[in-house]
Amino acid sequence: MNKYSLIVFPLVIFDLVSKFLANRYLIKDYYMFNNQVGLELTYNTGIAWGFLSGHARYTLFLSFGVLIWLLREIVINDETENTLPLYLILSGALGNIIERTYGLIMGNNGRVTDFFVLGPIPNFNIADALISIGLAYLIYTELRSVKK
Repeated sequence: MNKYSLIVFPLVIFDLVSKFLANRYLIKDYYMFNNQVGLELTYNTGIAWGFLSGHARYTLFLSFGVLIWLLREIVINDETENTLPLYLILSGALGNIIERTYGLIMGNNGRVTDFFVLGPIPNFNIADALISIGLAYLIYTELRSVKK
């Protein structure tokens, strides 16, 4: 077992709890810094900034495909500099997949809760942030390895 695998469960729980709390308590929007940073409860049935919005079943199918690819990459890249970013992406993907699956079962169209506002970027959640940070880190490690 890779040492980074230990971060997956706590990160997924952190994401799911934050979404629960946002749904439960975020009844009013909060903004600061000239409305550039804040909290605003929104929902997304798509992926990555609303792509495939309204097609939750396709989105879920695509997400499971990405999940399988991620697990394959984690096995291949075990104990390399790509390991941590892959586990960050996995954590975010699992958080969104769990919420989307639960949502489809419960009849809310498989939407994902978004609540962070950051400038012109579409609203996002912790899972989205983990995926974005993991992707940025993965690109960085790949570019760095190309230079070597």
